[in-house]
Amino acid sequence: MVRPILDKYCLHCHTSDAPEGNVSLDQHETDEALFAHVETWLKMAKTQREASMPPTGEDQPYARERSILVQWAETLAFQLDHAPPTDPGPMVFRRLNRLHYSNTMRDLLGVDYDVSTAVGLPDDPTAFGFDNIGTALEIPPLLMEKYLAAADEMLARAVDTKPTSYSFDIAETKFTQSGEMPEGPGKDGPIPPATEVVDGYRLFRLNSEHHFPLKLHKAGTYRLEFATWGHNGAAWIKWQPDLAIGVNGQVRKSISVLGVRDNPGVESTKLSLPAGEVDLSVEFVNAKIGPKWSQNDDRFRHLGWKSLVVTGPISPQGIMPDADAHAKIFFVEPSDQIPPRKAARQIVTRFAERAFRRPVEAKEIDRLLQIYDMAKAEDATFETRVRYCLKAVLVSPHFLFRIESAQPGSSPQRISDHELATRLSYFLWGTMPDDQLRSLADEGRLHEPMILKQQVARMLSDDQSEVFIHDFARQWLRLDELEHALPSEEFFPEFTATTRHAMRTEVLMFMENLVDENCSVIDLLDSNYSFTNRELTAIYRYGGWQNEFQRAEINPRRNPERGGLLGMGAILSMTSHVARNSPTRRGKWVLDVLVGDPPAPPPADVAQIDDGADKNQAKSFRELLSLHADESSTCAGCHRKMDPLGFALDQFNPIGRFERERNGETIDASGVLPGGQKVNGVVELKNILLEHKPYFVRNLTKQLMTYALGRDVTYFDRPSVTKIVEQAAADDFKMQRLIYGIVESYPFQFRRSIDPRVANGNDVDSTEGNR
Repeated sequence: MVRPILDKYCLHCHTSDAPEGNVSLDQHETDEALFAHVETWLKMAKTQREASMPPTGEDQPYARERSILVQWAETLAFQLDHAPPTDPGPMVFRRLNRLHYSNTMRDLLGVDYDVSTAVGLPDDPTAFGFDNIGTALEIPPLLMEKYLAAADEMLARAVDTKPTSYSFDIAETKFTQSGEMPEGPGKDGPIPPATEVVDGYRLFRLNSEHHFPLKLHKAGTYRLEFATWGHNGAAWIKWQPDLAIGVNGQVRKSISVLGVRDNPGVESTKLSLPAGEVDLSVEFVNAKIGPKWSQNDDRFRHLGWKSLVVTGPISPQGIMPDADAHAKIFFVEPSDQIPPRKAARQIVTRFAERAFRRPVEAKEIDRLLQIYDMAKAEDATFETRVRYCLKAVLVSPHFLFRIESAQPGSSPQRISDHELATRLSYFLWGTMPDDQLRSLADEGRLHEPMILKQQVARMLSDDQSEVFIHDFARQWLRLDELEHALPSEEFFPEFTATTRHAMRTEVLMFMENLVDENCSVIDLLDSNYSFTNRELTAIYRYGGWQNEFQRAEINPRRNPERGGLLGMGAILSMTSHVARNSPTRRGKWVLDVLVGDPPAPPPADVAQIDDGADKNQAKSFRELLSLHADESSTCAGCHRKMDPLGFALDQFNPIGRFERERNGETIDASGVLPGGQKVNGVVELKNILLEHKPYFVRNLTKQLMTYALGRDVTYFDRPSVTKIVEQAAADDFKMQRLIYGIVESYPFQFRRSIDPRVANGNDVDSTEGNR
């Protein structure tokens, strides 16, 4: 019954070979193919309900034929939506994205340092709107080099390798001097000796050279610390002594002594030294200043020097490790009761379990300790040997990737509690599981419904959930586009960097409040509150005039245009042009983000709209846009969907100020949606969206699920999405109910099994798989 109608009206344009508008309607050879393309069938049904397809000028279906197509597609979707879920979707081999990697390194090592920026980790590619999608997160060789550098950077800050120190007392060190002190009396009294010991410091008045013999077990970076001073105070600062540091007869570095006699300090520098016997020399090179009063009364810089300490090898960065971080990692130390290798096993085991986010097997630790044994042969310190093992953990696939193990079988399997803890923690905190989640996973209790619900509530009430809220909102709402928003300060002087930041902050605070207060997600469409500060109040004209952000109540009678995302400057500014609104960009944002029905990409050869077009043809931008849309049926189809939505927002200027008139004329915010429904202004647009709020909630649920699972949400997820939306509807669409619905859903807690033939190494047709 359906196929003849499609053949007659649709398939000459919408086939896999030449899909007009990227819509193919010939995917119905099998029941699985029908279900797999259910979204396409629903879009087709929508066009028939609205009578917007086929295009004008082509044969049109009878009303009964349209009704058959609509009823068939909706029945297909209903059957799928209310069937029991049987497929949790493909297993995703997920690399930690940049954000998750940084957070995990911080929490694992106990060092708050932005290592991703420090080593230049690249931004992650996006897919399906997010940058945590497993299939997009590849690991090219260059990225592996960055991970090696990042491991060194973090371990340098977390592990004190207890390097060997060599100390030299200058008072007991041999030296040579060059030059002579003047003879005879000086202007101010007897001329002092060339060198003497004063308060434990040897004082030098002539160029002097010291040699420090070292026998180093390992080449590397060493720290040199000079207990020294060089002048009496601020008035003498221009007379700083300079020291030339040489290695085996070759000058390698120079430093100036900045300490003062009344407050001696320590000058520190780093130097690369080779292994073996090393002649380290330090020369005071600029003692003599020159004649001042007479030929026999020269002036000299003074160098007071007490000791030299050479320590190493240290990290090339020369960083002082954090004592608390070190103590957290090295929770046991070698002793008479605990041999060094046994202590190392305990340290590496606990570290690997936290890093791999699961229990580790003895053979895994055995392999890591082989590195410990190799370092021991180099006579490295205990801490250095362990550090090598920790670095191996930090570049292991089991750390860099979220790997879940599946067993052979024919039915989907529930994930382990440790895997559940990992999914949960990266979803709601963007980092590794904490001690409480790991403990519950160890006990095998995390998957219990009441326990799981308590943990979700705990995690959402924790400040760490802000990472999830901000990251999800940033990507779902496209907030990064605000940084490159086109409105120019030339036309809108108040649209400064500070204003952009305030607009972004408003959206993020609104999202935080939605989660923290467990508000209805319908507030995203319309609400009687928002968050403003002085910059935004000047644009919005409601709330107080406070400098700092605070909640502002919106009077729905005085400011009905505000409330919800569509009244926020961030959304309106980033969908505008330099000096004017962009109804198309605004309408496209509504379809993409709120409705979840993105239009097809524009044709590759589509012409840009020319604002300077013939005014006899187009007296306004609205007419100009209409002319552009009429150039081809492809343009017209998409513009009919986008432009009425964008024109409904046209009373907001490019930076979000509400205006009823522009350039002396009343603003026309009216439009006709596909299907004939009229809309005039943002208030009516919000009401239309509210009439279809389950569709909005369904789209939001799919976005949350995509973000949580790290993969696209497809037809086999529809039963789970439907269940989440229906349960949320019974609870006024509360935000936390929606989030918990994701966590307790079938695809979040289950995974596909491995085909036994694959597990046994047999070839299997890739089209069979686990369906």
